[in-house]
Amino acid sequence: MVHYSDFVVDSRIQRQARALAERGDEVHCVCLNDHEEIPVGAGKIVLHRAAVGKPRGGKRAYLEGNARFFAGATRRVTALDRHHRFDLVEIHNMPDALTFTALRPKLRGAPLILNFHDTFPELFATLFERSPRHPLVRLIRAEERVSAALADCHIFVTAEARDLLAARGIVAPRAQVVMNTPDERVFGARRDPIAPPREGTFRVVYHGGLAERFGVETLVRAVAMVRADGADVELDVYGSDAEAARALAEKAAAIAPEGVWIAPQPTPVEEIPDRLAAAQLGIVPTLRDDFTELLLPVKLLEYVHMGLPVIASRLPVIERYFDDDVLLAEPGDPSSVAAAIEGVRADPVLARQRAVRASLRLGEIEWRRQRQGYLALIDELAGRGVSVA
Repeated sequence: MVHYSDFVVDSRIQRQARALAERGDEVHCVCLNDHEEIPVGAGKIVLHRAAVGKPRGGKRAYLEGNARFFAGATRRVTALDRHHRFDLVEIHNMPDALTFTALRPKLRGAPLILNFHDTFPELFATLFERSPRHPLVRLIRAEERVSAALADCHIFVTAEARDLLAARGIVAPRAQVVMNTPDERVFGARRDPIAPPREGTFRVVYHGGLAERFGVETLVRAVAMVRADGADVELDVYGSDAEAARALAEKAAAIAPEGVWIAPQPTPVEEIPDRLAAAQLGIVPTLRDDFTELLLPVKLLEYVHMGLPVIASRLPVIERYFDDDVLLAEPGDPSSVAAAIEGVRADPVLARQRAVRASLRLGEIEWRRQRQGYLALIDELAGRGVSVA
């Protein structure tokens, strides 16, 4: 696997790598981590560093960081393949061009998967405020098309993402949706929802990305509003980036001097369940743009898995999967989020009913089912008998 991320906090990478290693496979992750061998089940996961972190500082730093990782990953995959002769290589975007880091194993016949975590052209356009018709965005779409053409198989997190790329003419001999749902081996069995308390401190949780598009500042402002009205509401934020956490903590100190705590360091995936278990409400305040309209955030699914009532931004994919099973708020509107928080506190019975319906919906797409399909796909591509235990 090649992924421009930190294995420790990347739940999707961990989930898939562990599923393979548990049954006896040997998984090498070319990523941002120091070398480490992690025994898992009958197999193991081996981490290999291709670059040192992700640089900050705008478009130039962003592109330079991608270029450094691409160069490092190409060298690492090429060297590793000489010794291991990989049965299969899975590239996790972004960027899509990481498929070219696996040119050596691809040329000798190893199957190549491109796993679309996100749609890169939409993210780039929103991140740097460019029109979809901007030359750079069009160039990235060309890069997406060429990179995808090198792969033997495409994996998508939602059917919506698959259909969007198909409409752009991006298809592969094999394609499959593997949804980003919570790993029961980390989170345990789905928990029965309970009604939030009417009295005492009401704990709200957010975890995951802290980039502007995730709307965490909107959530902080909403909590400041409900606290200003006398509500005993406290917010805990567990981010995936220390530098972004420091910047958010400075803003939070000015917006809500009390009642908001920002974890200073990234929280490892295996610690997330305990953090969520201490809360009564999970909130997904994602802002709306061409990129986020395609998302079904894994944090939302993790809140549902843990039995929490959920408030989420009114975004198309979230509405499609959960309808009124989660309480919807207007993206980027602190007053709408604040009103939703007050709604959960005012009617805990209704909040629990929503959480129960959401849990049943999650049961239809849970990781146990996704895992089985993913392992069968790997076996099919690697040309071996199906072994999906």
